[in-house]
Amino acid sequence: MEFFDIVGGFGRWQLRIFLFLLYVNIVGMWQNFSIVFQTPNMKFRCIQPSSEQLYSNSSAVVFDNRCEVLQEENSSILVPCTEWEYDTSSTSDTIVSEWDLVCSREWLISLVKSMYMVGFLLSVLIFGQISDLVGRFPTIIICYCITCVSMFLSLLSNSFSMFITLRFFQAFGRAGITTTGYVLIREIVGSEHQTVMGLAIQVGWSIGFVTLVGVAWFFRNWFWLQLVIALSFIPIVFAFGIISESPRWLLTRGKTKKLEKLLTKAAAINGRKVKDEEIEGFKLLNNKHENEKHSATLLEVLRMPRMRNRLLIMIYVWFVNVSLYYAFSYNISDLAGNMYLNFFIAGLVEFPCYVMVFWGIKWWGRRPILVSLMLMGGLSCAAILPIPADMPWLSTTLGLVGKFFVSGSFRLLYLYTAEIFPTGVRNVTLGSCSMCARIGSILAPFIRDLGKATHPAVPNALYAFLALTSGLLALLLPETRGLDLPDTLLEGENLGVITSGSGKDSTDAEVVPLKG
Repeated sequence: MEFFDIVGGFGRWQLRIFLFLLYVNIVGMWQNFSIVFQTPNMKFRCIQPSSEQLYSNSSAVVFDNRCEVLQEENSSILVPCTEWEYDTSSTSDTIVSEWDLVCSREWLISLVKSMYMVGFLLSVLIFGQISDLVGRFPTIIICYCITCVSMFLSLLSNSFSMFITLRFFQAFGRAGITTTGYVLIREIVGSEHQTVMGLAIQVGWSIGFVTLVGVAWFFRNWFWLQLVIALSFIPIVFAFGIISESPRWLLTRGKTKKLEKLLTKAAAINGRKVKDEEIEGFKLLNNKHENEKHSATLLEVLRMPRMRNRLLIMIYVWFVNVSLYYAFSYNISDLAGNMYLNFFIAGLVEFPCYVMVFWGIKWWGRRPILVSLMLMGGLSCAAILPIPADMPWLSTTLGLVGKFFVSGSFRLLYLYTAEIFPTGVRNVTLGSCSMCARIGSILAPFIRDLGKATHPAVPNALYAFLALTSGLLALLLPETRGLDLPDTLLEGENLGVITSGSGKDSTDAEVVPLKG
């Protein structure tokens, strides 16, 4: 007997929790990518005495982005500039102008973006364990408190070190809410709804991507933008009354009284009546199942050749997807044209991705869609390389096209990864892929600096190489469309492979999909 046999696979109770998590994703996205508008490319000029004398003969202020100035008026010796004035005609005060993140300090912009991802990585590792120990709901409460405190304290930042430290804790808390919430929604929704809900919950991310442009447009000062985003987290506290603990967690921890109360409440909200024998049957059957369940480890996956290869391929595909997604998103200000318009379009293109992925995997399968999206993303990046400098609009267009394909493949990865590996190791393999992907997001901001240190074409050449190689490697993965999810390690090892009459393994192309 399943939990959903009693309360229903999806009803008002699940919908309320889904809408709560959808809102968390929206404002969480604001928090994440607000740094793009807080660290735009700003024109500047040196205001040291020697440079002031050079500009004194000009009637107009010239922002030449120079990092060195003449030591004296009649000298030919250049010295590093230590004071700057910024062009605020297109934007107000940012953290670039607040803490002089230009010239030799420009790399700190990439550092503040990467530090956020370090917080995300550690949050996934730590709060994943905590949620198993104390429950999903208490973990969300803890993470929420960390997020709010760090966001409001960042408004008092009087140094760059303080700002970047609090930025780390913002990610540390917010990522805990998101990842724990994703686990929660999977544990309260029936299996027939999990594919749709797995994609639908990510729509909040894209909504946040698009709506952030409007928020940043009206609040161009970094302080006021930070304040508005911090205030957007306040309504979450009023929604805690509708969040419930995971029934499966309550069951495994032996909290039967709380479980009975939750079942009764959830069924009532969904318009169902619960019988006492249904609750008892649910507890008895699932307790027996828990006692019989074998706790497989990642080490056992690595001992099995097919699953080991698939895990390594998936880790690489995740690493590439997340690296490219954040590299495209964080570096919007480097594209030609209006930064706000470019960011809006980059968010808008994500919505067709959901439709394309949903119908694509239904008709053609997971592997063909993933491979096609990665290859097209790589070709888009490669097509930028020969474009001349006097055609920046074309480079921008191709960059946004690449973002479209990478976004589509990124949305598919959660679903595809969960289907490839068996039940006993599904969480640990998915978590391993996600953890390695965060390393890619940490490195992504520095790809921009790599281009400045070497050659402007290097970032796009690297993007193209990563996307194309990951797309080709994905051809080695099994197709899962129409197949039952594997439960045991042996089923996972043999997924997509059958034995022919000659005793040799056949490719997954020969597999007849199972029904049910």
